[in-house]
Amino acid sequence: MGTGDFICISMTGGAPWGFRLQGGKEQKQPLQVAKIRNQSKASGSGLCEGDEVVSINGNPCADLTYPEVIKLMESITDSLQMLIKRRVGAPFLFLEDQSHPPFLHLLGYTSLLIVTLVNQPMD
Repeated sequence: MGTGDFICISMTGGAPWGFRLQGGKEQKQPLQVAKIRNQSKASGSGLCEGDEVVSINGNPCADLTYPEVIKLMESITDSLQMLIKRRVGAPFLFLEDQSHPPFLHLLGYTSLLIVTLVNQPMD
Protein backbone atom coordinates (compact mmCIF):
# COMPACT_ATOMS: atom_id res chain seq x y z
CA MET A 1 0.00 0.00 0.00
CA GLY A 2 1.19 3.49 -0.80
CA THR A 3 0.68 6.75 1.05
CA GLY A 4 -2.83 7.67 2.12
CA ASP A 5 -5.34 8.17 4.91
CA PHE A 6 -7.09 5.33 6.72
CA ILE A 7 -10.84 5.82 7.12
CA CYS A 8 -13.43 3.63 8.85
CA ILE A 9 -16.83 3.66 7.17
CA SER A 10 -19.95 2.07 8.67
CA MET A 11 -23.32 1.39 7.08
CA THR A 12 -26.41 -0.29 8.50
CA GLY A 13 -29.67 -1.63 7.14
CA GLY A 14 -28.37 -4.54 5.06
CA ALA A 15 -27.72 -5.00 1.36
CA PRO A 16 -27.82 -3.56 -1.21
CA TRP A 17 -24.96 -1.35 -0.07
CA GLY A 18 -24.59 0.42 -3.43
CA PHE A 19 -20.98 -0.17 -4.45
CA ARG A 20 -18.96 -2.56 -6.61
CA LEU A 21 -15.48 -3.87 -5.84
CA GLN A 22 -12.59 -4.93 -8.06
CA GLY A 23 -9.20 -6.56 -7.55
CA GLY A 24 -8.19 -9.29 -5.14
CA LYS A 25 -5.27 -11.57 -4.41
CA GLU A 26 -5.68 -13.73 -7.54
CA GLN A 27 -5.54 -10.60 -9.72
CA LYS A 28 -2.47 -9.32 -7.85
CA GLN A 29 -4.34 -6.05 -7.33
CA PRO A 30 -5.52 -4.39 -4.11
CA LEU A 31 -9.23 -4.67 -3.44
CA GLN A 32 -10.73 -1.33 -4.47
CA VAL A 33 -14.10 0.37 -4.79
CA ALA A 34 -14.79 0.37 -8.53
CA LYS A 35 -18.21 2.05 -8.64
CA ILE A 36 -20.65 3.74 -6.27
CA ARG A 37 -24.35 3.85 -7.12
CA ASN A 38 -26.04 7.25 -6.82
CA GLN A 39 -28.41 7.72 -3.86
CA SER A 40 -27.17 4.53 -2.17
CA LYS A 41 -25.98 3.80 1.35
CA ALA A 42 -22.41 3.86 0.03
CA SER A 43 -22.81 7.25 -1.65
CA GLY A 44 -24.07 8.76 1.61
CA SER A 45 -21.41 7.11 3.76
CA GLY A 46 -18.35 8.88 2.40
CA LEU A 47 -17.04 5.88 0.45
CA CYS A 48 -15.33 6.96 -2.79
CA GLU A 49 -14.44 5.26 -6.04
CA GLY A 50 -10.78 4.27 -5.92
CA ASP A 51 -10.74 3.67 -2.15
CA GLU A 52 -8.66 0.63 -1.22
CA VAL A 53 -10.48 -1.80 1.09
CA VAL A 54 -8.20 -2.85 3.96
CA SER A 55 -10.77 -4.82 5.99
CA ILE A 56 -14.46 -5.71 5.98
CA ASN A 57 -16.11 -6.19 9.40
CA GLY A 58 -12.66 -6.77 10.91
CA ASN A 59 -11.57 -9.30 8.26
CA PRO A 60 -8.33 -8.25 6.52
CA CYS A 61 -8.72 -8.23 2.73
CA ALA A 62 -5.09 -8.27 1.53
CA ASP A 63 -4.97 -12.06 1.19
CA LEU A 64 -8.56 -12.58 -0.03
CA THR A 65 -9.46 -13.49 -3.58
CA TYR A 66 -12.37 -11.69 -5.22
CA PRO A 67 -14.69 -14.72 -4.78
CA GLU A 68 -13.77 -14.85 -1.07
CA VAL A 69 -14.62 -11.15 -0.73
CA ILE A 70 -18.00 -11.72 -2.43
CA LYS A 71 -18.72 -14.62 -0.06
CA LEU A 72 -17.81 -12.40 2.91
CA MET A 73 -20.03 -9.56 1.65
CA GLU A 74 -22.96 -11.95 1.13
CA SER A 75 -22.66 -13.12 4.76
CA ILE A 76 -23.24 -9.60 6.12
CA THR A 77 -26.85 -9.13 7.16
CA ASP A 78 -27.22 -5.72 8.81
CA SER A 79 -24.05 -3.81 9.66
CA LEU A 80 -21.06 -3.20 7.39
CA GLN A 81 -17.81 -1.71 8.67
CA MET A 82 -14.97 -1.10 6.25
CA LEU A 83 -11.48 0.18 6.92
CA ILE A 84 -10.39 1.85 3.72
CA LYS A 85 -7.26 3.59 2.56
CA ARG A 86 -7.72 6.74 0.52
CA ARG A 87 -4.81 8.03 -1.54
CA VAL A 88 -3.30 11.39 -0.62
CA GLY A 89 -5.01 14.24 -2.45
CA ALA A 90 -8.29 12.34 -2.97
CA PRO A 91 -11.52 14.01 -1.86
CA PHE A 92 -12.12 13.14 1.78
CA LEU A 93 -15.90 12.99 2.03
CA PHE A 94 -18.95 13.31 -0.20
CA LEU A 95 -22.38 13.57 1.40
CA GLU A 96 -25.62 13.64 -0.55
CA ASP A 97 -27.90 14.26 2.43
CA GLN A 98 -26.61 17.17 4.51
CA SER A 99 -29.74 17.14 6.73
CA HIS A 100 -28.54 13.94 8.46
CA PRO A 101 -24.73 14.24 8.52
CA PRO A 102 -22.84 11.13 9.65
CA PHE A 103 -20.87 11.10 12.86
CA LEU A 104 -17.32 12.23 12.14
CA HIS A 105 -14.44 11.82 14.56
CA LEU A 106 -10.74 12.41 13.99
CA LEU A 107 -8.62 10.47 16.45
CA GLY A 108 -5.71 12.38 17.99
CA TYR A 109 -2.61 12.52 15.86
CA THR A 110 -3.60 9.75 13.47
CA SER A 111 -5.06 9.98 9.98
CA LEU A 112 -8.05 7.82 10.90
CA LEU A 113 -11.45 9.28 10.08
CA ILE A 114 -14.49 7.38 11.30
CA VAL A 115 -17.68 7.83 9.29
CA THR A 116 -20.90 6.22 10.51
CA LEU A 117 -24.12 6.19 8.53
CA VAL A 118 -27.28 5.05 10.27
CA ASN A 119 -30.20 4.40 7.95
CA GLN A 120 -33.11 6.20 9.59
CA PRO A 121 -36.41 7.39 8.12
CA MET A 122 -36.39 11.07 7.23
CA ASP A 123 -39.07 13.34 8.66
